[in-house]
Amino acid sequence: MWIKRLLDGQVNQYYQLADKYLVREYVKKCGYADTLTSLVNCYSKGDELIYSELPQKFALKANWGAGMNLICTKKSQYTENELRSQIDKWLVSPKFAFSERHYNLISRKVVCEEFIDDGTGGFPIDYKFICLKGEVKAILVCNDRESGHADYIPYDVNWKPLFDYCIAKHDKSELVSKPANLTQMLECAKKLASGIDMVRVDLYSNGNKIWFGEMTLTPDGCIFRRWTQKAINEMGEYYRTH
Repeated sequence: MWIKRLLDGQVNQYYQLADKYLVREYVKKCGYADTLTSLVNCYSKGDELIYSELPQKFALKANWGAGMNLICTKKSQYTENELRSQIDKWLVSPKFAFSERHYNLISRKVVCEEFIDDGTGGFPIDYKFICLKGEVKAILVCNDRESGHADYIPYDVNWKPLFDYCIAKHDKSELVSKPANLTQMLECAKKLASGIDMVRVDLYSNGNKIWFGEMTLTPDGCIFRRWTQKAINEMGEYYRTH
């Protein structure tokens, strides 16, 4: 099982895929360089950030772990000192234990990339492809992040909502339209996940263009708090039998 491999440290061999900076080279090798957002800069300490070099919209993110992201849609909302302070705060965050020890192998940096404008007018919709043995088994769609309370709804590869896979209760009014280029997104996710037992591939899309987000070897710390027991059982059965 994947959890056993995590605890045994076998997942450490893939740590570069969890590195939000080094993974860019992997994406290029897989033939998807055109999905990479423009790299503004990469910082190993806060005072390396030069405010005048930043575009009006950008995304700051630590290259390891989760929850260390700053999506800026208006540069004037932050001062140079505020951004430098945030970078330094992330860089000294605690190390990981148990199932996410592979993050400790990553040389810590904070990446600044272009803001992804998918045409929705706000934060882009995040399409999280749950891949087992190189196949997409579910797509967890994250929407409405700017509200401070994002919606997470899983879909199958034919864009049927999997309400019975999600612990939180949702209705049809919260559904997101199927991306026009879903087939291409599925192909991209499968290519990036090829040869890996379990990985989540995050992509963005405006219906025509695809942007790569990140790859996560331990989604939600492998606690699976968003998924029902039915979802865990069915995906677990697929994992064991393929």
